[in-house]
Amino acid sequence: MLKTAYSHKKIFSFPILFVSFTLLLFYSFTLAHAQDRLPLVVAPARQQMAIDPGESQSSIIKFFNESIIPVSGTLKAVDFIVSGVEGKPILLEGQTGGGKYSASTWISLPYEKAAIPSGAVLTVQFKVNVPKNALPGGRYVAIYFEQAGGGLGTTTALLQSGEMVVTPRIVGLVNIRVNGPVSESAFIREFSAPGFAEFGPIPVTLEIANAGNYHITPQGQVTLSDFTGRQIKQVALEEKNIFPESSRIYDIKVGSRLMIGKFKLTLNAAYGETGQVLTRTLSLWVFPWKLALAIILGITIIILSGIRIWKGLKGKQEKLEAELKEEISEVEELKEKFKDTVSSPKP
Repeated sequence: MLKTAYSHKKIFSFPILFVSFTLLLFYSFTLAHAQDRLPLVVAPARQQMAIDPGESQSSIIKFFNESIIPVSGTLKAVDFIVSGVEGKPILLEGQTGGGKYSASTWISLPYEKAAIPSGAVLTVQFKVNVPKNALPGGRYVAIYFEQAGGGLGTTTALLQSGEMVVTPRIVGLVNIRVNGPVSESAFIREFSAPGFAEFGPIPVTLEIANAGNYHITPQGQVTLSDFTGRQIKQVALEEKNIFPESSRIYDIKVGSRLMIGKFKLTLNAAYGETGQVLTRTLSLWVFPWKLALAIILGITIIILSGIRIWKGLKGKQEKLEAELKEEISEVEELKEKFKDTVSSPKP
């Protein structure tokens, strides 16, 4: 009896041990890998400041630690550029003071190292000191928090040697405008669409380049009109910052699935403080020739089938009419014969 009770207790303890062991492994795995996927958030992710030459201005940036463990790391301000038409920022490591859009040396941080407790916020108040001889235009700086030992989101950096590296950090971007007469100039590098399409919507490729010294955010729309000038559809441009000496591509689709005829695409966009205009037009044809061919083929088959059926019915009708005439003729002949027989006198 005692042995049986002991056996039941032993059997009952196995599931408990298994569940406890599984939970322990899961907790250990989570704790071991939390450092690789820490949910840190920066706010604001992008901010803009306008400062006169020779003046200073303060602002704040916050780093939120939403993980279950504290985080320690390094604070730093570096310059950044935007590479490619995707608008991806690239941090310039070890290249301070060299570029005409550089401003990392203007940034004063309160400290270089910091720790963020679990569920806490690190508020960093930084100061921007603009030199008196600073030329008007845009300057671009990134302030980042890099965890000691790595483990945050990856950011591309460009070393002084020209080597591209990927480093773990969370970044907030600061766009600084040095007040004064700014050069704002942009042009359309590409505005294209297929010259002929079978179906809509029409894919439109637009690339706008910034030739000025301050970033721009073009606003406008692409309008689709028919050959009479009637507006069919209008698509607003996505808001994108275009940094100096770079360009951005807009992938646009305009129109409906079924369209027939000649159409015109018109770009109207404005940028800058004075609302400078970018405009371009192009024409294209849309015709669903495969669908039209299938419809024509179907109609042709229906017509030919109808003609064949009509001819067959007509042939049968003519045959019936001929047989009817023949029968009528035979009846007439019988009538005449019967008439002669009836009218002849008996001997």
